[in-house]
Formats: sequence, C-alpha cells, structure tokens
Amino acid sequence: MNRASDRQRRRLAADFASPEAFEAALLAQQRRGYRRLRFAEPLEAAYQDHAAAVMRRRLPLIISAGVLMQSAYALLDLWLMPAALAKEMLALRGVALLVTLLCYLYCRRPEAPASRALACYGLAYAVNGLCVALLIVPGARHGVDMPYEGLFLLLLFGYGVLGLSLRVASAASWLFSAVLVALGYWLRQPFGELLNQLLFLGCANLIGGVGSYIQERGQRSAWLNARLLEQARQRAEAQTLSRGRLLAAVSHDLRQPLHAMALYAEQLGEGRVVEPSRVQDIGQRLSLSVGQLGGMLQTLLDYSRLSVPGGLSVRRSHFDLLPLLQRLLDEAAVQARSQDCLLELQASACWVYSDALLVERIVRNLLSNALQHAGARHVRLQCRQQGEQCWLSVSDDGRGLSEDEQQRVFEEFQQLHNPGRQSEQGLGLGLAIVRQLSRLLEMPLTLQASPGLGCTFSLQIPLGEAQAPLATEQLVAAAGQVLLVEDDAASRQALRELLQGWGWQVSEADGPQQAQEQLRLMCPDVLLSDYRLAAEIDGLRLLEHLREQAGSMLPAILLTADLGPELAERCARQHVRLLGKPLLPLRLRQALTASRAVVRP
Repeated sequence: MNRASDRQRRRLAADFASPEAFEAALLAQQRRGYRRLRFAEPLEAAYQDHAAAVMRRRLPLIISAGVLMQSAYALLDLWLMPAALAKEMLALRGVALLVTLLCYLYCRRPEAPASRALACYGLAYAVNGLCVALLIVPGARHGVDMPYEGLFLLLLFGYGVLGLSLRVASAASWLFSAVLVALGYWLRQPFGELLNQLLFLGCANLIGGVGSYIQERGQRSAWLNARLLEQARQRAEAQTLSRGRLLAAVSHDLRQPLHAMALYAEQLGEGRVVEPSRVQDIGQRLSLSVGQLGGMLQTLLDYSRLSVPGGLSVRRSHFDLLPLLQRLLDEAAVQARSQDCLLELQASACWVYSDALLVERIVRNLLSNALQHAGARHVRLQCRQQGEQCWLSVSDDGRGLSEDEQQRVFEEFQQLHNPGRQSEQGLGLGLAIVRQLSRLLEMPLTLQASPGLGCTFSLQIPLGEAQAPLATEQLVAAAGQVLLVEDDAASRQALRELLQGWGWQVSEADGPQQAQEQLRLMCPDVLLSDYRLAAEIDGLRLLEHLREQAGSMLPAILLTADLGPELAERCARQHVRLLGKPLLPLRLRQALTASRAVVRP
C-alpha cells in the first residue's frame, strides 16, 4: 500500500508543476463539476490511481465473496441437476473461477498500471456474467429451463459491491443481460417469457445504473474534497515550517546590523571619538547598517504580504519596458563596477501589459541575485518579442546551479553560497518573492542553469499596446507647514528633525486631542499621521476628522507597517497617500513634494 501511495505521489509530481498547480486544477474541476463522471486530464489519471488503490484494498474480500457464490451454485448444480448437465455447468463455472483468480493475481500487483488493473477487474465481472448467461444453452439441450435469478444476483453484486465505474459496470451488465435474452430467442423460448426476462433485467440494469451513478459521483466528490483538505493540511504545515525558518532567519540575520548599530552608537555616545573624519566614518557605517536593516525589514514585509491571499493587488497597464530596464541597470551600475562585472542591455522599445511596479521588483531582485550570489563577470539583461509575448531574461556567467540547487533556489531563506549568512547578502527571500510575483501576475518563470556555466532566468510577459506620450510636467517642490501626528516620542522626534532639515515647519501632536488643538493654531499645508495611535480612532479616521475641522481636503499622508488591500482601498477612497514602514526618506520626500507640487506647462 505504501508503494502504491508513493506511485501516486510521483505521478502527481510528474503531472503538475507544483502543489499550487494541483490545487488550482482541483478547484477548477470542482467549479466545473463532473456530471459525466470524468475529470480533466491529468486529474482523471490521478483519480484512476486512487480507484485502483481502493480496489486493491477490497480485492481479497470481494474475490472471496465471488468465489464463494460461484462455488455454492456449483455444489447446488451437482446436487439438483442431472449429472451430464451438472458437468457442463461445472465447466462454465470453472472458466469463470479461473478467469477470476487470474485477474485477482494481476490486479493485486502494485506495479500494474491503474487503468489496466481496473480493466482487468471489470473483465472478471463480465466473464462471470457471460458464463452465467451461457448456462441457458446446456440447460436447453437437456430440457431444463434455467432461471435467471442467478444473473440478477450477479447484477446486484456488480452494481452495488464491486465498486466498478458506471461505464464499466453498465457495459458489462447490459452485455451479458443481452446475451441471455438473445440466447433465449435463439433457443425459441416463448415470446412472453423473453419479454418478461427483458423487462426484468432491463429494470434491474436501470436501477443499478442510477445507484452506480450516485455512488461514483459521491466517490469522486469525496476524492476531490480529500485532496483539497490534504493540500490545505500540507500548506498549513509548510506555513508553520516557513514561520519557524522565518523566526530563525530573523533572529540571526537582523541581529548583525543591529549589533553593529549598537556598537557605533556606543562609540558616539561615549564621546571618545572627537576627530571629525572619524565621526563621519562612523556615521556612514551607521547609515549603512540602517540601510541593511531597513532593506531586510522591507523584504520581510514584501514576503509576508505576498504570502497572504489578497495581500497585494495587481494594477495592470500598458507601458514601455525599455526605460524601466535602463533605469534598473543604471541603479545596479555602481555595484557592478565595484565587483568588476559587466552589465549589458540587449533590448529595444517593447510595450507590455502588466503591473509595472511588480515587474520592476521582479527584475530588480533577479539583477540583485546575479550580482550578489552568482559570482558573475558578465550579466546580460535581454528583451525580445515572440508572437504575442515578450521574453525577458536575466543571464549571468557565474558559478551556475546543479539540478538539486535549481529545485531549492526558489525556497524561502535559501542562501546556497552564504553559509555564514552575512547580512550584506540579505535574507534569502529574493527569488522566493520573484516566484510568488510571477505567479501573481500569471507570467511563466523558467530557469536554465548548469554548474560552472551560469544561469538564465526568463519571464514571459504579455505584449501591450503603444500609448501616446504624456505631456511633460515639471514638479517644483515648495516647503511649507506640516502637522505631524505620532504617538511614539522617538519616531516623532526623528521625523520632526528630518522634516525640518528639508525646510518644513513642523507642528507636533501625540494624539487626536493635541492634533485638533494644533489645527486651531495653524493652517498646515500637509497632514502627516501614523496609522496605529494610542487612541480610540486610527490615523486614517483622524485625518478625516482634521480635514472636516479645517473645512478643506488638505493633502494627507498615512504611515503604517500594516500594509494591506483593505487599508489601501480606504486610503484611495479618501485620497490619502499611503507609505509603508520602514520608511525610506526618499519616498517621504517624494510624497511631500507631490503634495506641494506646482505644475508648470
């Protein structure tokens, strides 16, 4: 039985690219239904494997019952029938028993293909029915009318006990029922008797067929539900394991930049460092550690949002891929030069239809992976059109990947060539995020790699339609007054000093009451609030109240670490710009600039 289960698992692994694809096929089949008692391939093959496994478990009991029934009738024939007739009938029953035993020996073999085993199982039933129907011939030669009640019992056995599929059970049952009536006609039985047999056996087949249909529908429904429950259980176990790996990775990887930040802060706090150059050097190192920590936290937030159904919305549009690729290459140029790596772009203008922001995150992660982990000297970003698709690939000439590594490289927290888990190389979530984003966007992602010959990640993006260029707009930043609402004193102070350094006049509030008091004393240009406040209302509700108090739709920015589709939708309805934590100063500055922008033709 374990070998049969292993074969089923290997079959599913071969037929479906991933557990997600298997679950999607199950859900699609459940939505479509299966009134014709047939699943779409390859689900049908998986169900046949299951049906064969169930048949093998029940086989000893069913074969024993069938042999016992034939043997009992054989003894009854020897006792009640004339000797010559009993011998002929015994020969027919012996053929039925021999075929039954041979089919049993074949069906019980775990290595026998499911389709052949089920066909052989049905064959045993059909042969038994034909042998019982043929008993009418020797009976007619010896002047003995053979009753058809035995055939009726066999029909009950086939429809209700054997567990055959409706198609097999109906085909076999109608076959030997028709053979019995045809032989009666050939032997010139009375027409009334033939009509009675035909009506009786026809009704038995119809009733048995309805019961078999209901039974098989129930079996198929139970199989679908069981597989979906199994997928849910496996997903829950995988999520539990992933959370464990997350905690282990976070506890180790985030400690390194935090440890460095603590040491640098201690040096500055003790006042031992007085040389300006040394202070500047420590400040740069502290900023680098902060950047590493912020990048790790942002990666964790991205991964957590992708792991939650509906956590990330897709906004597709038509856009030109070439400027996006050129900008990403320009961003990576500094890192590439520091590693003596050549970056090359082979692309022309190519309009695609997808989510530009998410495609940018995929390509950025692939470039980062090639530069940080591949050990490459040449990284090529290529874009080409083929049919109605755009093939985007990131290739490198680095160390490559073995077949085993190709299976593991998309797993969470995998760092194949970073056993010490150095913080500079991230958390090992980049390619896991790439895989999830490609699935979210329904863009096939492939990997071609060989040890020592580099890797090529290819993404298939639907082509879009070229759009007319937008009018050029020049945005001029103008600092002004901002009302800052933040209940955490340290965060409030850091934000105030940052905004003041940009030329903004800042009024602070630690909650709704102070914010309303400050609004009576000033006329802010921008409202800036944290989402989670130590108050009865959240930051978004507070922004709404402040706008009502001011009597105008003041530009508003909401800061939060709880990014989600519901909050994003609420912010969009209320025309509030949403920024996630950890906050990148550049993002905040761009948001403030957009809030105070003056559009010049």
